Amino acid sequence: MIRAKEAGVLAGGLRIISPMSSPDQPNSHPTPSCGALHQPLASPMLDDPRPFYSRAREEEPIFWSDALAMWVVTRYDDVQAVARDAARFSSVNSISPVSVVPPQPLLEVLMQGFPLLPSLVDSDPPIHTRSRALVTKALSLRRIAAFEPILRELAERLIDRFVDKGQVEFVGAFAIPLPGNFIVDLLGLPRAHLEQVDAWISHSAAIFAGHGTLEELVEHARHFVTFQHYLADAVRERQANPRDDALSDIVTGAAALESPLGMAELINILLQALFAGYETTAGMISAAAVELARDPELFAALRDDPSRCPAVIEEALRTASPIHAMYRTAKEDVEIGGVTIRAGERLQLAFISANHDEACFEAPERFDPERKTPHLAFGQGPHFCIGAPLARLEGRIALEVITRRLPGLRLPEQRLAYFPSATARRLAAVELAWDPPAAS
Repeated sequence: MIRAKEAGVLAGGLRIISPMSSPDQPNSHPTPSCGALHQPLASPMLDDPRPFYSRAREEEPIFWSDALAMWVVTRYDDVQAVARDAARFSSVNSISPVSVVPPQPLLEVLMQGFPLLPSLVDSDPPIHTRSRALVTKALSLRRIAAFEPILRELAERLIDRFVDKGQVEFVGAFAIPLPGNFIVDLLGLPRAHLEQVDAWISHSAAIFAGHGTLEELVEHARHFVTFQHYLADAVRERQANPRDDALSDIVTGAAALESPLGMAELINILLQALFAGYETTAGMISAAAVELARDPELFAALRDDPSRCPAVIEEALRTASPIHAMYRTAKEDVEIGGVTIRAGERLQLAFISANHDEACFEAPERFDPERKTPHLAFGQGPHFCIGAPLARLEGRIALEVITRRLPGLRLPEQRLAYFPSATARRLAAVELAWDPPAAS
């Protein structure tokens, strides 16, 4: 057994224990009704968590989840307060609800890669401060603005591939490839590698989700390790020959720090940037396209007045909450909403619940781009999403192109299924149909 004081990570492997020690005498948690029913990665919650969270906000706005073995915070004001309070709540391990020791066959594969260290999203100062500064420079507004014509060309080219068909599985054909192409361009990776990078990211997500048999996880791990070494080669190439790309900015900035970052730290920054650039933006674009397909009047309004696209993106972020939850650890005993959270205990910030809080959003299940209350889809406080401007740009361009190129957009009858993830929420797939152009 490895104790908390001995290690926070395994070299080349999964994080096995939170650096925050557990309390000597944890709270005695009676099983509340909401806590017993909280199953976020299983139906019916996976399909539509809104009814459950509506009940929780009314009956037990902060409850102990049996499934996660942590507190769940559901109301807007409480979620916002915890997210902003970095002094009392640690963000270490913020993207995963559990830490486990990998089985030996899996560990042997992961040991061939680089250790998973706290990085941009799942860290506290000073690690978070220096990681965020590096990525902020790489994602400068100047660089993002310069990519707008490239993004628009990518969107047009993707739609060219399927516009004549009249129907397509939209997530795989557009929602993932658009941000995927862009993040590859932004980092300066070869566009020809996009399909392989996309596959590697899928294998990485499967490892962190723990989905599959041990044999399947070992196979995912082999691909994940290959991906790590691919990124390491890209880092070494930029160290030798910097370019005008985001990867070079990160690499040269890391080398100029008083304590330069090592390869493992750089790999972790890049992994988190790539995952965020794909998953969350794909979830946002998919959700917005589905709303347009459901509402012909909204579709027509955006087609006639593209300036309304940003407001639709904001409402899609609220309703879909592409990051449906993140996690914190109490650094000290804290009382929230009449509930005492003890030092060392974990919390889930249910952003999707906060974004549907009736106290802030009238008729929260209604899609209404005219809302004024700001959503929490990008988080709050020191960990507010650094890629928010980029995501908004990608979303705006996607809707502008969709409403112009796919007339009569509609949603064929189907069951909407969601990819199971402890953090990200997006449709696994969705069929969309439209009126194809008349044959010439």
